[in-house]
Amino acid sequence: MGKTISMKLLFGIYLLLMAGKVFAFSCNVDGGSSIGAGTTSVYVNLDPVIQPGQNLVVDLSQHISCWNDYGGWYDTDHINLVQGSAFAGSLQSYKGSLYWNNVTYPFPLTTNTNVLDIGDKTPMPLPLKLYITPVGAAGGVVIKAGEVIARIHMYK
Repeated sequence: MGKTISMKLLFGIYLLLMAGKVFAFSCNVDGGSSIGAGTTSVYVNLDPVIQPGQNLVVDLSQHISCWNDYGGWYDTDHINLVQGSAFAGSLQSYKGSLYWNNVTYPFPLTTNTNVLDIGDKTPMPLPLKLYITPVGAAGGVVIKAGEVIARIHMYK
């Protein structure tokens, strides 16, 4: 039950960032590679945690940090996740939940989430966790390294 599996996987994130005159919002993965506007694939290590009722697939707050390039109250970025975000690949028929900015939503998302305001230049962990709901007492799915397991649509 407490077994932790670590594997390098492709986590598909679609960033639908709509910037006005200034693109003042930046994110990076594990302190390195940048996430830009448009469609971006993000590689993270998965460390699933088995729990009663739901299993943590990935805690993206441990991998993705975002900040406002300019900072200040006059230039705050407003970010939310939008409906249509769902599991993909081997997990596409599964359901679960998504934790975003202190609220838990059913996953796949059927509605837009609340808004996260980012106004500081200091990188902050993206408050995003993805859970999968077990479908029975036995069985499972093999996820291959590099496989897309979810698509998460963000809007700025």
